[in-house]
Amino acid sequence: MSGRSVTIVDVARHAGVSKTTASDALSGAGRVSARTRARIEEVAARLGYHPNTAARHLRNSRVGAVGLYLPRQVMGTGFYMEFAFGVAERARAAGLDLTLLGPDSSGIKAPRLRVDGLIILDPILDDPVVADLLGGGVPVVTVGHHRGSGPMPRGVLSADHVETTNLLLEHLGSRGSTMPGLIVPDGDFLTDWSLTLQETYERWCSAHGVKPATRGVAVDASPETLDAVVRDLMASRPDLDALVCAPDGSALRALGTLRSLGRRVGEELLLASCVASQSLEMCDPPITAVDLRPRVYGASAAELLAEILAADAAGDEPITRVHPAELRVRASTGSGPAEPARP
Repeated sequence: MSGRSVTIVDVARHAGVSKTTASDALSGAGRVSARTRARIEEVAARLGYHPNTAARHLRNSRVGAVGLYLPRQVMGTGFYMEFAFGVAERARAAGLDLTLLGPDSSGIKAPRLRVDGLIILDPILDDPVVADLLGGGVPVVTVGHHRGSGPMPRGVLSADHVETTNLLLEHLGSRGSTMPGLIVPDGDFLTDWSLTLQETYERWCSAHGVKPATRGVAVDASPETLDAVVRDLMASRPDLDALVCAPDGSALRALGTLRSLGRRVGEELLLASCVASQSLEMCDPPITAVDLRPRVYGASAAELLAEILAADAAGDEPITRVHPAELRVRASTGSGPAEPARP
């Protein structure tokens, strides 16, 4: 359509829908079916439609931006960067800018940040920044349940970590393990995810009549520190026949340590990770991992926040959604019959 700018009316006419439906579909608002939304997005792309986001936000008295808060300890890890990319992509599709917030945001209220809403990934227990952001006066979506005190978020998106942890432990048992050990984030990274992993593991140990074997390590620990932790755990618990590593990247580093100790990973010792990454697929042996699909996770968090902003109504209880996870079974946990990958 040359000679003039394509308007939302043009998109609606070519898609065979009302102007309101077309606008809702392209802004992530309203109740539009996935099929209809996809058709409208295809028509908009074909016509070369570009929404005037500044005008739309001015009409709605909105800033046109959302914020994403990442814990300081993990800002450089692969999982969290992929998550942030997912948030950015979905926010851009909804015509929203993204502002990344760091640990120096303590004391800065949401109006000063100039955002319409916030996403808090893995809220750490008693983190003062989390408390400030939750009380900042704008809608907040937490990824992972908020276990701290103070205001509650408007939305919660979380994987079922109880189910995925039990699935992983049951898988290890099916491959012959009777005594798995667990490496978890230490006390500086107490989140719903890390606490649920440890609680579920301890319940599993109690149900199977075995003594838990856990070690805490900083999520940003150096290779030397992690090496020392793995060596200490294996020396103190020679009965371990499996090791589950929670922090991102820790399983790959543990693999090298276990080899140096003469352990045959995938044979007489099983190894698994609570966080998936491409590097775990490429090592020898490839390492079994829980895959949370971080890019999709981030996009889903942004979509939930966009829906809350579009609804523009407060509720007594947060909107809670479950993000699906998958268990990627590989050679590090031995060979055996095929198992379902999805909880």
